[in-house]
Amino acid sequence: MMWLSLVAFLVSAIVAGLVVRWLRGHAARYGHEMPQRFHLGHVPRLGGVALLAGTGLGWLLGLAQMAWRDPGNLALGHWTALWLITLLPAAVGGIAEDMTQRLPVRFRLAFTALSGLLAVVLLDSTVARLGLPWLDALLHMAPWLGWAIALLAVAGLPHAFNIIDGYNGLAGMVALIVCLALAHVALQVGDRALATMLVVTAAATGGFLVWNYPRGMLFAGDGGAYIWGVVIALASLALVQRNTDVSPWFPMLLLIYPVWETVFSIYRKLARGISPGWPMRCIFTS
Repeated sequence: MMWLSLVAFLVSAIVAGLVVRWLRGHAARYGHEMPQRFHLGHVPRLGGVALLAGTGLGWLLGLAQMAWRDPGNLALGHWTALWLITLLPAAVGGIAEDMTQRLPVRFRLAFTALSGLLAVVLLDSTVARLGLPWLDALLHMAPWLGWAIALLAVAGLPHAFNIIDGYNGLAGMVALIVCLALAHVALQVGDRALATMLVVTAAATGGFLVWNYPRGMLFAGDGGAYIWGVVIALASLALVQRNTDVSPWFPMLLLIYPVWETVFSIYRKLARGISPGWPMRCIFTS
């Protein structure tokens, strides 16, 4: 697990450094009049490229390790590749927005919704229990409700992380802490495979933070936020689904900050007669 994390950290940090070195001029196309803009100067918003490179390579190396009889006892399976496939639509959509600044909100929602659909179809992600007898009975009678909740979680959490991505290091540190907290619980219940996926993601996030905090030389952008959101949503669903000892409310409490920020942001915009997809400057992070 540790060597995979080291690889993910180094790859993410190196790719992020290359983005800062060679793509700084690309940031000149970002509009200065954008309401959610707090920084000065031209800063690339392509941290998602580094996160995808570090996380993806770490996962694939962990899967390849299975060919050597799994010396790290990580117990990764073919589902590792399915996680990466599920992640790609949201990541590509976010990075495309960071590159062009022209991808409509409905298209970005469609990309994350596609990741949510893949999670349900390929990974059989669902919410089978909520810890309340009457709700659990309802989920048992209507399994489609569990699939719908899972799809909503995978499609929505990326945008929640995008909303809290307001200042250097904020969303990155939240993602890092959440990944490590989920990994700790996964290890406690013996789910080393899931813990490995999360620790690798946390390590890639650390590589990105080298350039993001405190100097703000690189931003995560939509791509980075979407990667964090999809991975954490998949991990939260899998942790509860695969381990009955884990309360289904644990991930929800862990993610209350980005979730509440999103709910409050939607409420405030609707109260002001503004579309929920319209960017605003005034959020809790400000």
